[in-house]
Amino acid sequence: MTEPARDLVGYGASPPTTRWPGGARLAVSLVVNYEEGSERSFSMGDSSQESLTDWGAYPFPSDIRNLAMESMHEFGSRVGVWRILETLERHSVPSTFFACAVALEQAPDVARAAVAAGHEICSHGYRWEEVFRLSRDEEREHIRLAIQSIERTCGRRPLGWYCRYGPSVHTRELLVEEGGFVYDSDAYNDEVPYFVQVQGKAHLVVPYTPDVNDIQFWLAEPLATSDQFLAYLRDTFDVLYREAESHPRMMSVGLHCRIIGRPGRIRALDDFVAYAKAFPEVWFATRLDIARWWRQTSEEHAEPSGSDRAAGTPATITRVELDDVQPTRLGGGASSRILLSAANVLGATATLGCSVFPAGAVSDSIIHDTEEWMYIIAGAGELRTDSASVSFAAGVALHIPAGVWHSVANTGSEDVAAVFGFPAPTYPKTQKRGE
Repeated sequence: MTEPARDLVGYGASPPTTRWPGGARLAVSLVVNYEEGSERSFSMGDSSQESLTDWGAYPFPSDIRNLAMESMHEFGSRVGVWRILETLERHSVPSTFFACAVALEQAPDVARAAVAAGHEICSHGYRWEEVFRLSRDEEREHIRLAIQSIERTCGRRPLGWYCRYGPSVHTRELLVEEGGFVYDSDAYNDEVPYFVQVQGKAHLVVPYTPDVNDIQFWLAEPLATSDQFLAYLRDTFDVLYREAESHPRMMSVGLHCRIIGRPGRIRALDDFVAYAKAFPEVWFATRLDIARWWRQTSEEHAEPSGSDRAAGTPATITRVELDDVQPTRLGGGASSRILLSAANVLGATATLGCSVFPAGAVSDSIIHDTEEWMYIIAGAGELRTDSASVSFAAGVALHIPAGVWHSVANTGSEDVAAVFGFPAPTYPKTQKRGE
């Protein structure tokens, strides 16, 4: 069997030299594997059960339902995922959920919370299953079922795909055949994205990681403490950050709700994010953001711009629909979305977004390192700073200088809707009061 063909060379001695948005040198991708409730178990009608648990591969009779195993997985959906979400929210960093469709069906509150917090939902399959055991037709059907299911639970279809362990020889062809996917992460062979040819089309791979992964807590010679995992995270970051001075690097971090979500392990994630955020030119991003940026900046696939564009050739127009952008929570029930920036517009020099503040909401007090413009579309309220409160209503434009603490208070009875912008290619460095 020769297809798909292997590539043992990759970029080789000539890695890409492009930079990430805003001139960042290192992209950090936090991945939350959400599998609980879709694992193999007799309770799901399967003929076999998962064997790996917090106690390793515990010997268990093959014909008896393993309630202990089920319980250890349930911890992830009952407790662990909420601890992870709280940690990510406290640091204001996004993640990508590798989410099994059936797992989200069984915990719709998790789906709603992840989407509301601005995290990407990437399909991890219909079930947490080994697709290489399926026939081509079965795998095609499971891809279709996963898309439909995630659309129901999350309000939008997934744009990324990642199989359990690894793909089948059919997976990429089926993803391209289905259409609508921006990338898959079914590879462990590089540290930046790359294109492969699938049925005559350029298909993007955003590779994942087997080692920078909390599954090490569960393996035959497991990690014992959060400090051990934190040391590995820091060592990986330090090497990649140094190398990224000359060419871009991407650091993927694999997390599982039932593993890193334990109280004795979560500090590794907490401390690592704080450590990485202290460095300049580090971009915490979803895998979808990474994929979109790579597609637009790739020398083979980017549109010409400026003086390089052929005379008479019109500039490319970028169109973004509101529902295609995941919201970020601002506190008090408010939310915002970054619609246009260098992350999705090649060569962009400014950022445009929109916000919604429900009646009675008061957003978190924040400070940016660049100035901000805001235009009120609907509603009324106050822009509050440490020195003044400025009232506004629909039709009012506001200018917020850089370095000014501010929050938005909706003092009316209807939602405040606003558009905002920054004279920077990406969302500026921002601090929330109290952090």
